Amino acid sequence: MIKRILRVIGYFILFAANAGLLWFFHSFLNLAIMVVMIFLPIISIIGTKLAADHMAVQWNGPYENMEKGEEFQVQLKLLNPVWVGVMNCRLLLDVSNLFYDTGRTHEIRIPLRAGKGQTITYPVTVTKCGRMEFRIRFVELEDFLGITSFRRTFPDPYVVIVLPNQKAEIKAELNGYMEGMEEVEESTKKGSDFSEVQDVREYQPGDKMQNIHWKLSVKKDILMVKERVSMSSKQLFLLLELHDNEEELLEEVLDCTYGIACLMLQNQVPLSLVWWSANTHELVFWKADYPEQLEEGFRMLYYEKIYAEQTLGREMFHTLRGEETQFLWVGNRNFGNGESFMDYGNYTGVFYGAIS
Repeated sequence: MIKRILRVIGYFILFAANAGLLWFFHSFLNLAIMVVMIFLPIISIIGTKLAADHMAVQWNGPYENMEKGEEFQVQLKLLNPVWVGVMNCRLLLDVSNLFYDTGRTHEIRIPLRAGKGQTITYPVTVTKCGRMEFRIRFVELEDFLGITSFRRTFPDPYVVIVLPNQKAEIKAELNGYMEGMEEVEESTKKGSDFSEVQDVREYQPGDKMQNIHWKLSVKKDILMVKERVSMSSKQLFLLLELHDNEEELLEEVLDCTYGIACLMLQNQVPLSLVWWSANTHELVFWKADYPEQLEEGFRMLYYEKIYAEQTLGREMFHTLRGEETQFLWVGNRNFGNGESFMDYGNYTGVFYGAIS
């Protein structure tokens, strides 16, 4: 504000000096300068006001979900249809990860070309999962003489969903686990297999060899096959804790959960993501039968609040669903009861079964 007052004072001083020279010399040049100095502020202010009123914003970028660590570009186009250029365009851009409630504000100063505008390109590499939002706080256009300025706000943000990585070590560990699930004999131990034997019948071409009931086949001198009720008719609950700490535990939990879910879907094992919502104070069950549903589940998850309790989700699951329900719990392995069937990263563990 002080700068603008000083500019106005300086402009009047120049105008007065030129008027004095015109009175003394009666010069045509001084007369022309005086005319320009009278109309220039009017044209500058009106032109800048028109540019501000008619300016539009256009976002361009990836429309599909991105993976963590993947580089992509976001373009911001400031469109100026008015044939009046603006030398000083100041823009405040907020870039935030709304899931973690973190962000930065960038100040950009660029000229705005007449009839075209300007394009700003951001190369982005996101190191955390979440819901990335690019939002213009305001655009301020200053007239040519710096006497006044006009602000515009654009409420519509550009949002990119960043999914976790599919880690190779998860696939390696769980592939062995999935093979073991198919080969084990039916057991009385709860949760030792993801399938149950419903009936035993004679072998038919196309049956899997691992489903042959060898003991019964030897007794009957004919191949007998176990008919299983597989996970296609059951539901695996994949319970993740939305807890974070200074070691960024939640990033490991998200990566681990996403890797397990992707592998389960590849093996045609239907599952439901489960988490405790600190927003609605209830358990959320998101059924994922195919990858698009899984991605949409993570999109919904990124609208949740992160809580401080290490095992809040597991405790609420027990309270509301009972301890007999089978599930995979993904969280801080230092707070897992029983033996972890898989360790991930530095802090995360995966526990199977109804954990007491």
